[in-house]
Amino acid sequence: MRQAASGLPRPFWWLWASILIGRLGSFVAPFLILYLTAERGYSASFAGLVAALFGAGGAAASVVGGMLADRVGRRTILLVAQVTAAGLTAALGFADQPPC
Repeated sequence: MRQAASGLPRPFWWLWASILIGRLGSFVAPFLILYLTAERGYSASFAGLVAALFGAGGAAASVVGGMLADRVGRRTILLVAQVTAAGLTAALGFADQPPC
């Protein structure tokens, strides 16, 4: 097993690590709805709106990220996207009230 994995190129490992981090971060989404309704006391419709915006943001980010990766470079965009996503997810945990 170790011998098979050691022959893989460096870009593979960058992509693998990025996908792993992204999947770990997406694990937060299902629990976000429970947190908003049970702990914060928001309505189910507000939690649904947050989930819809989360999905729409992910869809738009795929398109924009692909275009930026072609122009700027894959590694740079992956790093910026992952760090930004982690920071915004952490900031969401500290939010006291909705922005509107």
